[in-house]
Order: sequence, then C-alpha cells, then structure tokens
Amino acid sequence: MEADPRVPYKSLFAASLALLAYSTLTAVALAAYFARTTQPWTYNSVLATVSCVLGVVASAIVWRWPSRPALIAGMAVMLSSLLRVGPFNEWTWVSFTMLAVTTLLLVPLVHALVLLPPHS
Repeated sequence: MEADPRVPYKSLFAASLALLAYSTLTAVALAAYFARTTQPWTYNSVLATVSCVLGVVASAIVWRWPSRPALIAGMAVMLSSLLRVGPFNEWTWVSFTMLAVTTLLLVPLVHALVLLPPHS
C-alpha cells in the first residue's frame, strides 16, 4: 500500500510523541504521588492511571492508524485528565502546572488535526 502524500507525517509524529510525553509525565507524577501518600487509590489517582494508559494507547493508534477520530480521542484523554485539577479555589502550583503542560502538549494534536485531510 502506497503512502498518501497529503498526510502530514511530521505533525502526526509530533502528535504521537506529545501523547507519549503526556503519559510519561503522568506516570512520573503518579509515582511521586504514590511514594508520599498514605491513601494512594483516590478518584484522582485512578483517573490519572486510566489517562496514562489511554494516552499510550492513543499514541499508538495515532502513529499506526492516523485519523481525525484518533487525534480527537487523544485530545479527549488529555482534556478529561484535567478533571482531577478540582475547583478553582483549591488550585495550587501543581494545578497550574498540570493545566499549562497539558495545554502545551495539546498543541501538536490540534496542529495535526488541522493538517490532516478531511476524509481521514
């Protein structure tokens, strides 16, 4: 099967790497959280664990079978993980960091989505 020259492979590669970076950072944050807490399994840690695993799966799908639904699924995984930030009056520096890093890592996915042909 011949590659479609209209598919922006560099942007898809960047999107896949952004999802892997997101999953890696989430895994590191989870390891740090589990190391210091006495009650490890909370709503936030379960959501972060599921987001980490789904981020790796979404990265593999974007890499292997690039499509608009795959990119949207990756964005949904990243955005749904922000549910663990909590209400604004309870935000700390960690909340702002999570929001900033997630937003920055969403940029390659949005870029790939814009460049991907509509039929994909």
